[in-house]
Amino acid sequence: MDTTMNKFILIVLFLPVWAGCTKFGFSHNKDFTYTGCATSTDTRAVEDDGFVSLLTLKYEDGDLRVTRKNALLNCSFKEDGLVCEVSIEDDVIHYLVYKKESKDGLETLCLCIVEEISSLVTGLETGKEYTFYYSCSPIIKPFTFVFEKDLFLVKDTVVSY
Repeated sequence: MDTTMNKFILIVLFLPVWAGCTKFGFSHNKDFTYTGCATSTDTRAVEDDGFVSLLTLKYEDGDLRVTRKNALLNCSFKEDGLVCEVSIEDDVIHYLVYKKESKDGLETLCLCIVEEISSLVTGLETGKEYTFYYSCSPIIKPFTFVFEKDLFLVKDTVVSY
């Protein structure tokens, strides 16, 4: 009986935490997709070679379409995959793309240019100004935008390593 009661108490305590995570922005992401490697190269070959990486924000049926062109990632993501997490707190959007936890925990000495990473951010208010933090290689400095029906914003980033 004590074990059953302990489980019940844990469930009762856990539910508000889970509901809070959902309410405060940890599930504002859907339709996450990405392409495979367009090209792979040794890490040393990219250091002196700049390339263009584009981030596009677009209003799409009440949601925000976030598309990244030419993201530079470690090749080890090909085996383990990528994860996208989006959190919204007041007027701040944190958009994070990272490699799933590796089975062996090893990174490779190979970089991969991923042609496109995309998802929809949900739960935004039309007419509201947001600050956008994008974390995926290469990192883009935070910027602000107003979420409106005609939103089509392109950030052009030339990166040198």
